[in-house]
Amino acid sequence: MKTCSQNESQSIEPAQLAALLAFVPVFEAPAFCPGQVIPMDEDGFPAEEFKSVVSGFMDTCYKNGFVVKFNWEDWGPEAERYTADPDLLKSADLATLRRLITWHIRQNRFSRDHLATQIAQGHILAILRRLSVT
Repeated sequence: MKTCSQNESQSIEPAQLAALLAFVPVFEAPAFCPGQVIPMDEDGFPAEEFKSVVSGFMDTCYKNGFVVKFNWEDWGPEAERYTADPDLLKSADLATLRRLITWHIRQNRFSRDHLATQIAQGHILAILRRLSVT
C-alpha cells in the first residue's frame, strides 16, 4: 500500500536506504523480467502487468521516502538527461536520485510500461547502485 510522498527535505535513515537496496540483487538477476503491457479491456486500453516484485519496489519507494513532493512534471527534461546519459548518475546526489525515482514512478502513470522499461534497460538499477555509494 502506498503512503504519501515525503518532502524533499526529509532525511533518509540507513534502514530506509537498505529497504530499497534490497532490490539490487533482484534487478541484477539475468532472468529477471519486470513485466509487460497487455491490452486488458474491451476498449483496448493497455494495462500494466507487473511482476509482484516491481509493485513491491514502488511500495518500498513510497514507504521509505524515495517518492518526494516536488514539481516532477516540470523536472522532466532534467530526468530525461539522466536517463539518456548514464554518466550523469556518477555525480548525482541523494536529492537528485530521489527526484529521479519519483519522476519514473509518476511518469509511469502517463506512459504505461515506463517503469518496466527503465528497470529492463538497467536505469533503475544504476540509480540504486549510485544510492549505495551516496
